[in-house]
Amino acid sequence: MKDKLTFQAFYPDPPERVWRALTDSSALASWLMPTTFKPMIGFRFRFDGLSRGKRSTVEGVVLEIEESKKLTYTWDDGEDDAPGVVSWTLSPKDGGTQLTLEHQTFEPAKPYVLIEASANWSHALSSSLPILMRLLRNEERYPRVPIVYVAEDAQTESEPKRRAGFRQEEATCQS
Repeated sequence: MKDKLTFQAFYPDPPERVWRALTDSSALASWLMPTTFKPMIGFRFRFDGLSRGKRSTVEGVVLEIEESKKLTYTWDDGEDDAPGVVSWTLSPKDGGTQLTLEHQTFEPAKPYVLIEASANWSHALSSSLPILMRLLRNEERYPRVPIVYVAEDAQTESEPKRRAGFRQEEATCQS
């Protein structure tokens, strides 16, 4: 017998941005859990977080990648005898992305495992991930200002004093 949870969510973002949220380890750490994830078939990774007040680890192996369309990996949280499989499917829709998540177990799961997984995925898709998506939207709209250091009067003969400044094109600098 197989147990499966299925969730759908719509984000007003292009699939490439949603893909980044699902595959960039620093983005994943922002909305899901700190991870060593890399989007490469066969890559072994782990998520480190808290479950019921205790440190927990989820281990996985990337099974399938179709950039900006589909991502599948195993999900072994130690709660069942065999790992489950998590699949993300991204579809462009109405100026955004329809995201489908399927979390499947291959043995009859302990009831609390599915209840807890359902609550966690629901929260992640409706609260945590939308917050990250807004941050990614703003990051792309307002790129970071590059900071460069320019030499000023020397503190010592061998090491110049530095100060922060903004990079400008020479044509815009005034003497």
